[in-house]
Amino acid sequence: MYKLDKFSDMDIVTLEELEEDDEEPAKIKWKKMKRWQKVLLSILMVAVFIGIGGSATFFVLRAKGGKSLKVEVKQEKADESGSDKGFFIVHKGKEYRYREDIINILCIGVDKEISMEEKEAEAGRLGLADVIVLVSIDTDKNALKMFAISRDTMTDVQMAHRDGTLAEKKEMQLTYQYAYGVDTAQSGKLMMDTVSELMYRLPVHKYCAINFQALPVLNDAVGGVDITLAEDMTWWRDGYIAGTSLHLDGQTALEYLRERTGEDGGSNQGRMRRQKEYVMAYLAKAKSVLASDLSIPVTVYQQLQEHMSTNVTLDEVTYLVSELLNISVNADELQSLPGESRAGEKHEEFYVDREALKELIIQNFYEEVPNTRDKV
Repeated sequence: MYKLDKFSDMDIVTLEELEEDDEEPAKIKWKKMKRWQKVLLSILMVAVFIGIGGSATFFVLRAKGGKSLKVEVKQEKADESGSDKGFFIVHKGKEYRYREDIINILCIGVDKEISMEEKEAEAGRLGLADVIVLVSIDTDKNALKMFAISRDTMTDVQMAHRDGTLAEKKEMQLTYQYAYGVDTAQSGKLMMDTVSELMYRLPVHKYCAINFQALPVLNDAVGGVDITLAEDMTWWRDGYIAGTSLHLDGQTALEYLRERTGEDGGSNQGRMRRQKEYVMAYLAKAKSVLASDLSIPVTVYQQLQEHMSTNVTLDEVTYLVSELLNISVNADELQSLPGESRAGEKHEEFYVDREALKELIIQNFYEEVPNTRDKV
């Protein structure tokens, strides 16, 4: 475990504290909920009551959500300097411009089973980011790409005092960044900023974080997921050999995505491969189910309130789901950041190949700016 003795006089939470479990989870009561949560829940209940699927309400929300997402992308560029926010990149003597039709959403699986908001009064108590995937939706080309980021990626993590004010940065695994927020909103923002910096200041527009209790809900909402084991997993369960077909219900899906063997230093990389396989199978199943029942996302959104933290609004969810139905997704569109795993002092460490990463980012998010300086 890393020690932060260098900053001990700053009253910063230690990594040991980040991994402590709570034995007495408290329930969130209506009166303690934030105003935006109450408003959102009210909207959701009304939407479900009137039957959003197949009604005019769906198309109203879809239009509003699409507009707000696109306006936010353009507003972000207008409010910040282009070079600082990553709207322009210079590489090998050429200038590249960010493609504004791409919306980037950071999806985070948090290593906790209690509600997302618990312990929000203290920094370093909200759990660790166990699964990190950047989802990119190209609304111009109707394309979706996903970039899996190892939880063990070594990067500059923004630490914070217990009151939420920012402190120093320290190189450690990316998984720890989520824990340093004083509440889930700050944790989400810190993750967005850190991933943006890791990926050459790539704009990250939204985030959605869920705990492990959310996965069974998502899995069962589409009737479970069928997969074929790509690797031997008899170290977990007898009979789980490569080529075995499995139907994953909620709890089994959760265990399947969390388990990893400690026999080798690349155990998390193996788990990430299973997660990729699952995500592709889930998306295929979800598309077929959503095509016949557009109310599912709203119902699930309501069910996940205690197990989710996000700055994606209901109308934006409606828009994004409708976009998904028009997108063809294949396994090649889910990539992992380039790099290699190494055995750390106590934990696995993943080091990104910076040059290869820059090439990947330019290829997927940018377009070359024509050189007009020599033209009249």
